[in-house]
Amino acid sequence: MIRATLAAALVAACATWSPAHAAPSPQQLAGAMLHEMAQTTAVTLGSGPRVVDVFFDPNCPYCHELYEDLQPWIGRQGLELRWIPVAVLARSSEGKAAAVLQASDPARALARNESEYGRNPRAGSGGGLVPAPVAPATREELARNLKVLHAAGAYFAFPMMVWRDSSGKAQMFLGSPRDAAQLKALLATVQ
Repeated sequence: MIRATLAAALVAACATWSPAHAAPSPQQLAGAMLHEMAQTTAVTLGSGPRVVDVFFDPNCPYCHELYEDLQPWIGRQGLELRWIPVAVLARSSEGKAAAVLQASDPARALARNESEYGRNPRAGSGGGLVPAPVAPATREELARNLKVLHAAGAYFAFPMMVWRDSSGKAQMFLGSPRDAAQLKALLATVQ
């Protein structure tokens, strides 16, 4: 159902664009997403005024890579990372996202999903958590997360980072930075 919703949103986003109306810029889309971010349910790592929202699927290899690359940055220089789960890449994504959100300690569950990524035969491929039954409230949270992600229109990939830069402008980055230098440069722009 989530895949159908995602496909419908992508078709709608593309259908509203016409040559008479310029397509919104990634910066405009990031701004729309940041405006709706309070509706999301996230796992917060670190604490501080410099916030980066990261949309991820628990089975995404690039999300896993970014999670590992960001570990030394958590809390550093006031950096707060909000990991916002969505479930679109695999059948088990929804259950794994639920296992994170429904855990008594979501940050610990997220860490376990990533530390056991690709290594837990009971979890299948991707994230290391065994999918959990999805409670109705969690299904609603995941739907809201996906709705905010849809504000990016056709401009999304996993992971997706969204933040305000030092001049207050909304920014987004799709995928995982290619190396440590690019990640450092990107994080230096976070307000």
